[in-house]
Amino acid sequence: MSAGTFLLGMLLVGIGGAAGSVLRWGLRELGMRQAAQRSSDGDVRAKPWLTFLANAIACFVLGLVVARLGAAVSGAGELGFLLLAVGFCGGLSTLSTAALDVVELIRRGSVAISVAYFLLSIGTGMAMLWVGLVIAS
Repeated sequence: MSAGTFLLGMLLVGIGGAAGSVLRWGLRELGMRQAAQRSSDGDVRAKPWLTFLANAIACFVLGLVVARLGAAVSGAGELGFLLLAVGFCGGLSTLSTAALDVVELIRRGSVAISVAYFLLSIGTGMAMLWVGLVIAS
């Protein structure tokens, strides 16, 4: 990979990552506001599920991208993969926030819900990736 291609790849990952991160933040902010309007503790209860939604969407889009562009591509396909899969899906999904959500649920005494959330997050992510692959194929 030439220096120019490397720099273009970095730029595309940055642009995609910024777009995905902004979308994740926007989903969470809008969801938290909606939940807070519905009940006094609704935003606290909705918080993990908004992370769950962002991760599920990211896995679905990743499935679409991989089905269309492949995971090991070159040329324009590689640049598209860097923009969409590495950048956008990487910015939209967030394992670290999901892990924090699990810890917060445990701290609030919701151990069973935290375990269910963890398992459901992993299972749904895998399922959404598969659905994206199937739809795009």
